[in-house]
Amino acid sequence: MKAAGRRRSGQVPERMGRGATVGMVLCLLIPVGLLVWLAVTVVRVAVPEMGTASGDTGATGTATVVSCEPIERGTGRTGYTAYDCEAYFVFDDRAKEPIVIDTVPDAEVGEVFPAALAPEGDRVLPTGARGTWRGILLLSAFPFGVALIAFVTALIMRSRKAIVWTGALGAPFLIAMIIGTVIGT
Repeated sequence: MKAAGRRRSGQVPERMGRGATVGMVLCLLIPVGLLVWLAVTVVRVAVPEMGTASGDTGATGTATVVSCEPIERGTGRTGYTAYDCEAYFVFDDRAKEPIVIDTVPDAEVGEVFPAALAPEGDRVLPTGARGTWRGILLLSAFPFGVALIAFVTALIMRSRKAIVWTGALGAPFLIAMIIGTVIGT
């Protein structure tokens, strides 16, 4: 006869049943699915920008910022000021006529920088180191966010080993984000 309360590993206790097992699996799959969806979204936004920043896609040229207008977003405490900047873009291919087009919001009037026309044709993005670090900033934000969540969880659980590992995993992404902010903006 078996002793009460002892069970083999992998067995579900009788009081839990199959419904609880399905619920536990869903509680794990739904957040993982949302994280995968978020990662795919970040990559789909950042990778084309990286291609433009490296000059692989889009027409290259030189952009001169001609205007930056402040736009008030939100009201009260949640309000902030965004900037809508336009640049005079001269194509490297002299057969094309220069155009005035939207550019990055962190530019200053009179600033001149190497740029590339986005494949959509709606804006110009910086190329070279500035554009590349701007893309790296976007790409490193997601893994840093995941590592930060794991780090905070480790702090709450007071697990020294998990704190060290999550800190070590998140630190390179934090450094990449800081460099991306300094150089890319």
